[in-house]
Amino acid sequence: MAIEEMKLLSVVGKEKYIDNFIAEYLIDCGIQPEDAIKVFDKGWKLSYFNYDNRARNLQKQCKEAMKVLEMQEVEHQEKVKLDETIEALSEHLEDVCENITNLKKYIIHKNDLVDNLNEKIEIIKHLEKINVNLKDLYNLRYMRFRFGKINKLNYEKHYEDIQNLKAIVFEVEEENDDLWIIYLTTDNYSKEVDSFFNIAKFERIWLPSEIEDIPAEYLERAKDRLNKAKSELEDAISTFNIAKKEYKMQLSKMYQKINLYMKISNVKKYMAHDNKGNFYIVGWIPTSNLEQIIPKLDKEKDIDYVVKSHMEVENIPPTSMKNSKLFKPFEEIVKMYGLPNYTELDPTKFVAITAFLMFGFMFGDVGHGLILLIIAIILSRRKSKLGPVLIFGGISSIIFGVLYGSVFGKEDIIPQILISPMEDIQTMLIAGIGIGVVLILISMILNIINAIKNKNKAKIFFDSNGIAGIIFYITALSTIIGFAMNGKINISVGIIVVLIVIPLILILFKDKLEGWMDKKKQKTKISFVEKFFELFEMLLSFISNTISFVRLAAFAINHVGLCMAVYILSDMVGGAGSIIVDIIGNIIVIALEGLIVSIQVLRLEYYELFSRFYSGDGREYVPINNEKEEI
Repeated sequence: MAIEEMKLLSVVGKEKYIDNFIAEYLIDCGIQPEDAIKVFDKGWKLSYFNYDNRARNLQKQCKEAMKVLEMQEVEHQEKVKLDETIEALSEHLEDVCENITNLKKYIIHKNDLVDNLNEKIEIIKHLEKINVNLKDLYNLRYMRFRFGKINKLNYEKHYEDIQNLKAIVFEVEEENDDLWIIYLTTDNYSKEVDSFFNIAKFERIWLPSEIEDIPAEYLERAKDRLNKAKSELEDAISTFNIAKKEYKMQLSKMYQKINLYMKISNVKKYMAHDNKGNFYIVGWIPTSNLEQIIPKLDKEKDIDYVVKSHMEVENIPPTSMKNSKLFKPFEEIVKMYGLPNYTELDPTKFVAITAFLMFGFMFGDVGHGLILLIIAIILSRRKSKLGPVLIFGGISSIIFGVLYGSVFGKEDIIPQILISPMEDIQTMLIAGIGIGVVLILISMILNIINAIKNKNKAKIFFDSNGIAGIIFYITALSTIIGFAMNGKINISVGIIVVLIVIPLILILFKDKLEGWMDKKKQKTKISFVEKFFELFEMLLSFISNTISFVRLAAFAINHVGLCMAVYILSDMVGGAGSIIVDIIGNIIVIALEGLIVSIQVLRLEYYELFSRFYSGDGREYVPINNEKEEI
């Protein structure tokens, strides 16, 4: 149950070297900065740095350029050197962005030209066989000229009406189901003729205004222009693709440097400076990291530093839990309740062991556990945080399933090694209570260890979860068990007074005893009535917490009952339907009971155990780092 040891590093240096100092020493050292002005007292006359947003603006500009180049992420380099000022980076980025923009604009222009020429050629090719100067058609004084296409079926349907129209109609070309036509009519009849063709679903095509000669001649020139435009477009794309590789490298390096300046600006938010040109920074750093940075700081002439432990300062260090890969997944369960305080035990291993035992005890089944294990492995490969924890749940279910002799709820496939939950209900209930008593006592011992770490004598001796509480709890349990087994109390009245009444009195007057031991006045006076009700609540919590562990046995028995119900229903259905009922029933049991048992495990951990020794009011250790950032 380890929490990584932290030290408070305080550094003073020359302000003119601040950017290089942060980049060289702080970014990768694992320090979590604190507000320097709040740490140093007012006598230092320090002030904050003004926030520089130039790096943020450059980062935004760089991201936009990278999107144009379709860059998905910035590849991480070993270490970025601060060899360019923010001003030089800005000019460099401006030049690159301008070049990219100009190349992109040129490609868009050429692409638009190709599309425009293709569109015109596509229209005029239908008039290629007409040996008429289109300019003459445009300039007719008393006639109106129309060009377009109409469905052949519609044309044939209205053919006789078209022949009777006051218009001259020319069939130009057939194309699939369409017929391209030209018709001419006078000003007087244009509305009537246009209306008719509109009803006949004639689609009018507007000819480009610059075409003023014979269509075949225009097509020849347009195709030459198109070929030239395509060639220029291909050259532009080729040039852009060659430049793209170089610009990607440049942007990647610039982005990392800009990101470094961003981090420098973020660190400066916690730093301070004085009117003598000195900067001040304070932060928590793991002891292992400190050993690496101290030799480097010793070599710097313009740098002074001080290292202090958490006992020497008022600030509480951040928490970094340090667990092996075996127990690491259970950190998520602990964090759901709250991060451990730096001065208390990390309960991760305790949670891992107890949750493992309780889950299997309530959900012991070889078949169901195996399915849970398979699901957990799939989730783990998909990087789900739930997966690794569920792996332990599946293994626990399999182990207890072997002990219970249960495979998919059936107890006649493999022999039981330890006990059958349904056949030994009383033993299961006693076992559940027994496990609860042991875990509650362990939790109280952990509370005493936490109190010893914090040198809280009152909590060690007089707390309801301290030595007084343990003595009372063990004595009370022994008395109740003895009376239940023998029908009488075998302990003398004197022992009961010493081991039950006196601990309760000590717990009742804990606040006064604490003040007496520490020689401090009680900050707030608590009335006797309030103390009495607190004591009464403590007694109820001992009873309720202990009885609460009956659920361990209840859910183990419930599992067998649910499976029996599934197989009874399966036998009633019979035939092929029974197999379907078996499959669906077992899926429901796994999903429903797996969820409920998981919730019960968390409830027992948080309410019956954590509440006795764990505060969970720590703050997370979040160091400055150099992780790659996605675009």
